[in-house]
Amino acid sequence: MVRGDPVCRKEDCSQYDIGFVFKEISSYSDQDKLKFIENVWKPGEHFNFPVSVGCSNSKRHFVWGWLKRFPWLAYSKFLDGAFCLPCVLFGVQCGRNSNKLDKLYKTPLTLWTSAMSRFTKHASGKCEMHTFSVLAMDNFVRNMTRESVPIDQQINNLLQQQITRNREILKSLFKTIIFCGRNNIALRGPRDDDPQNASLSGNFQALLEFRIDSGDQTLQHHLRTAPRNATYISKTIQNEMITTVGAVIVNNLSQEIRDSKYFSIMSDEAADISNKENLSVVIRFLDSTKTVREEFVGFYLCEDGTTGAAIKDLIIGAVVDLGLSMDDCRGQCYDGAVNMSGRLNGASSLIRAEHDKAIYVHCMNHRLNLCIADTCQLPLVRNMMDVVRKLSEFFDNSPKRQQHLINKIRLLMPAANHFVLVNVCRTRWIERIDGMDRIVELLHPVVATLEDISVNRNGPNDGSNWNQNSRNDAQALINAITFPFIITVVIVKHILDLTRPLTLRLQKKAMDLLKAKEEIVLLKAALRGMQTDLNTRHHALYEEAVTLARRVSVEPSMPRIIRRHVYRNNAPAPTPEDYYRINLTTDFLNHALMQLDNRFEDDVFVCYKGFSVIPSILLATDPIWKDNVREFCDHYRQDIPNQAGLPAELLLWERMWKEKRDRMEDIPDSIGATLEQIYKDAYVNIYTMLQILITIPISSASCERSISALRNLKTYLRNTMVQDRLNGLALMHAHRETELDLEKIVDLFANLHPRRMRMENILNE
Repeated sequence: MVRGDPVCRKEDCSQYDIGFVFKEISSYSDQDKLKFIENVWKPGEHFNFPVSVGCSNSKRHFVWGWLKRFPWLAYSKFLDGAFCLPCVLFGVQCGRNSNKLDKLYKTPLTLWTSAMSRFTKHASGKCEMHTFSVLAMDNFVRNMTRESVPIDQQINNLLQQQITRNREILKSLFKTIIFCGRNNIALRGPRDDDPQNASLSGNFQALLEFRIDSGDQTLQHHLRTAPRNATYISKTIQNEMITTVGAVIVNNLSQEIRDSKYFSIMSDEAADISNKENLSVVIRFLDSTKTVREEFVGFYLCEDGTTGAAIKDLIIGAVVDLGLSMDDCRGQCYDGAVNMSGRLNGASSLIRAEHDKAIYVHCMNHRLNLCIADTCQLPLVRNMMDVVRKLSEFFDNSPKRQQHLINKIRLLMPAANHFVLVNVCRTRWIERIDGMDRIVELLHPVVATLEDISVNRNGPNDGSNWNQNSRNDAQALINAITFPFIITVVIVKHILDLTRPLTLRLQKKAMDLLKAKEEIVLLKAALRGMQTDLNTRHHALYEEAVTLARRVSVEPSMPRIIRRHVYRNNAPAPTPEDYYRINLTTDFLNHALMQLDNRFEDDVFVCYKGFSVIPSILLATDPIWKDNVREFCDHYRQDIPNQAGLPAELLLWERMWKEKRDRMEDIPDSIGATLEQIYKDAYVNIYTMLQILITIPISSASCERSISALRNLKTYLRNTMVQDRLNGLALMHAHRETELDLEKIVDLFANLHPRRMRMENILNE
């Protein structure tokens, strides 16, 4: 007898035996299907199953426990075979590959030797027809037992369950992508595509396993049952997901900027580890909460070079990509490089030739840095800087020397807060100040350490010898720590310390042009005050230097006077104190003030007339302030929302602040403070004026911060990433505090990258 043939008479079997109807059941009506599902015949626990004919082992037969383990299983007494009830009923409607499935669907399973493995494989989730059929039968029973539901709604409900499950899988993957991006964690490993070697997989796959261990059952089921070509964890999918998250961040930012209307551009270029020039673009605007924001929007590869025209095209392209209009750009801020600020072919000039209201402001932090850098070119100061740099490098390059210095600091200065010297950077002058502060603080233990090394005394590990190169370098540095070095570092440190508050305040996002000018005037006044009281101030610094020098056994001295001097200041003086007052303090102060005057000369922009609307300036310049405001409004005529109502608005504005002054109330003295007290709808013209003024940037510090992130993202181990991946990771890292809507991210991913996994319902599109 052939397997699948009847093993008993038909009249001895129930009419609901699936073996009778499995070929015709697809033509049943809905009521007949429901009746068959509710009454399908199942053998009892003590049913005597027949032994299969032709089986090598005569004891092989169907096991009743299989019915309990697999609820979808149905046994036919007539055929002595097993069927999948949902697949028999709904397989044709739900299965994409129903023609490939035979056993349990088109024919009964009668080979009991491999039955258990066939049942398990059928229900594992890899059989798509079975998964859909189970859902279809469940929906069918629920719908038929209540009230009839249209077939399109049944199909829609079935698809919606699949879509919901797929979206949950995508959310788990996106959460892992975002976690890695925000925390600057590399995603890929040496061989992510080798599932046999887990030690070569990257952080992304390791974090997915961590999510599974933490109870993410949806992700676990997906990774365990999904086909190998549909796991959604490959490097290609990673790039698409990273790009999608970056696009959502940029879309959110562009919408906020469009709502604000007016914006300014800040930009700076830098080479990454792979020697590619990237342009960082940052947008400054006033958001709906009256907060000034500077938001990084991406890196742009300078494929056409770094000329002014090429950078201008990149900047305008970045603005267009954001969905913004350059007609609403009210400011530009770059460094002083000729390709950015050149009067004829610089990017700022080329942009302003097309958009005249986008005024260019040379970054004030860069200007201040250039002032100090030029001032430090004086011979005495330059030589001192070189010695400070060599001292820091001497200890930084050797852990043994550094440890010996730490031990000496603890011995000679138990209350010290610092144990490491700071290198003086050639371009970042704030590092110069920190380096000189540290040298003055730790000069005694530094000299003591150099003496120990030079004479091969008290070496590391209780007496081990110092090598000859270390001894020679230590002796050379001891010879360089002379009184001219000590007096120079003390005086220059004191003068540069006066500039520290200014650079820190200029880096604040809320700083506007008016407050920046006030801070610069304050610095100039402090330097001129020192210049006026030069004798007293210099004497105090000289005494400090003498005390510090005697602590390291150095006596006050001055260079010899010669008739002809070219490479150093050599004005004659009777005493060392007078010599350094004439040749160092006076020259350094004069040079610093001259640089500040030249580099911070007053810019002439019509927009500066708008500062007269600030209450403190309004009250101080009454009655000419209205003329300045009218001139500003004439220049920005297209931006003023209610030109006809401007005179009445100015009259009310003036009256309000004069009354507050009479009542001794606080009067705002900055744009930000004024914005906090203005009612936008009542003073629409003045609010627009303040918005334009505060949008104009004064520093490109935010670009420098993004470039620092670029160097952290694109390292020598990750130097071949494509530009889209770099931008997505940079945006996630720069905006790591931004709340992201996962639903919106999945929607965008589904639209941009349609794949096998359904994530949207076509009936709702």
